[in-house]
Amino acid sequence: MLWAAAFGILALSACATPVTSATAPRVATPSATGALLPRNTVIPLSEVQGFFPEISQELATGWNSTASGSPTATRSVAYTNGDGSKKVTISADEYATAADASAGYQKAVELSRAVPDVKAVPVPSLGEQAFAGSVTKDGQTHVGVGVLDGTMVIGATTAGWDATPENIAKLMSLVAAEVAAVKNR
Repeated sequence: MLWAAAFGILALSACATPVTSATAPRVATPSATGALLPRNTVIPLSEVQGFFPEISQELATGWNSTASGSPTATRSVAYTNGDGSKKVTISADEYATAADASAGYQKAVELSRAVPDVKAVPVPSLGEQAFAGSVTKDGQTHVGVGVLDGTMVIGATTAGWDATPENIAKLMSLVAAEVAAVKNR
């Protein structure tokens, strides 16, 4: 769970446990209203399956407990395969200002880089700023991506796949689809 807490906005804790779990570390404080972004802010199962066909169901959705800073509204959705050995988590966090979003994003990146054995992963141009990293802990590999775009921070993580160039490319394509979905909502 240390990796999950450190990766913050990059949604790793949702890969390790359902988003609604009482055991998920809290990096952010829910807004006074606990506002959720609409469910359609995060791409649906059918789109996730286009990148990761092994995924068969939505596991959990709710407020992104790993968001950094003070988002005004969030949404996190965790997807899994039939036996729970593979997970994809996507989150979108909205902030009152671009400066607030940047501060939350920068804090998450700082925490991510501090994770023992984290390896930076090359990231294509996905937004104003992007960071990706991978780590293998207790035999399970997590690859996470965080993107800053205006007042939004978008995160996506895989768990249960090796950090191969092919799997990383699929994750980056998934993130690009999520960034487009957030912009078109």
